[in-house]
Amino acid sequence: MLMFLVRHAESTWNRLRRIQGQRDPQLSEYGKKEAKLLRKRFKGLDFDAAYSSPLRRAYETARIIVGKRFDIKVEDGLKEICLGDWEGKTLSRIRREYREMFDRWAVRPTRIKIPNGEDFNAFTRRVVSTLGAIERRHPTGNILVVCHGGVISTYVTTVLNLPVDDVWCLTVKNGSLTIIDVGLENRRVVTFNDISHLMAVKEIRVGEISHVD
Repeated sequence: MLMFLVRHAESTWNRLRRIQGQRDPQLSEYGKKEAKLLRKRFKGLDFDAAYSSPLRRAYETARIIVGKRFDIKVEDGLKEICLGDWEGKTLSRIRREYREMFDRWAVRPTRIKIPNGEDFNAFTRRVVSTLGAIERRHPTGNILVVCHGGVISTYVTTVLNLPVDDVWCLTVKNGSLTIIDVGLENRRVVTFNDISHLMAVKEIRVGEISHVD
């Protein structure tokens, strides 16, 4: 089975560099352009199933990609990590108000508990459980999964057998594509954080990637 993991296109809060976590802003106008370019990239490719996080920025991206061709299955386990008191704040404000905590979390997230946030180890278990269940449901075919940067980075660390604390070494761009070849005995990363389909859009802002969305 090939799993096509898409990080949602740019949201209105991504544009403002405002941390979302499990908050629920919609796509920006630029994000809609990114999603349409993803749809164009997948033209001629048949998906056997499509899954999405319930958060609007992911679901709207998935809906633009697949149109009305078939239903999108919503999975709560694909939500981004809950970032508690950081949600709704800009990245610059978080770095200013939680400087030491943010710096430590950016290096070893499993050892830091964000106030009122989700434990990173629990988040990892949620991601692995949810995507593992999707793998078992679809031993063959092409499966689309539209979710979030933290979800994709965390899943890929498990595929590559990396320590979970290395997760932020794997930065995932809005509207990017990561493909995992899921076999009976192992998984292989086919492509990671591919944004070649976005090069038709003038506004590529690679330097503004944050750790999560």
